[in-house]
Amino acid sequence: MIRTKHFLPFVQLFENAACAELEDLDYFFPEGNAEEAKRLPKLRAICGACIERKECLAYAIKEEIPFGIWGGKTPTERGHNLKRNEKLERQKLIIKLRNQGISTEEIATKIGIRTTQVYRVFTEANKARKRENQSNQQTNTACADLPLSLESAQ
Repeated sequence: MIRTKHFLPFVQLFENAACAELEDLDYFFPEGNAEEAKRLPKLRAICGACIERKECLAYAIKEEIPFGIWGGKTPTERGHNLKRNEKLERQKLIIKLRNQGISTEEIATKIGIRTTQVYRVFTEANKARKRENQSNQQTNTACADLPLSLESAQ
């Protein structure tokens, strides 16, 4: 099967992978949704017990392999991970550009997105920063109630 061509280099790189011992490598490449649904529990069990699972998943995402089960994830699930990683990278870039003093409109133009999306990133970042500050304040308050030394506790 043509799809196995992506699998063979992986098996050679990660010879300790659980799948490297299987004879039928095509098993990881089900044809259609029905076959995928039928095989998925067994494939996830194989991948779940594998010491190379994270590397396998990273390989499939990096190589943008659009088929097969890699690291226990379906192509749809891997696409979701890719989109989430791209979103995080874009958010970091937006914050970095803002910290450099670049305006919202310039950031939107530079990245090729709408200004409302840039504002949304700022809003989410501010909310996260507020939650972190509140958590730190609660920790500091709790620590202030502790005795300064073991002697004062006795």
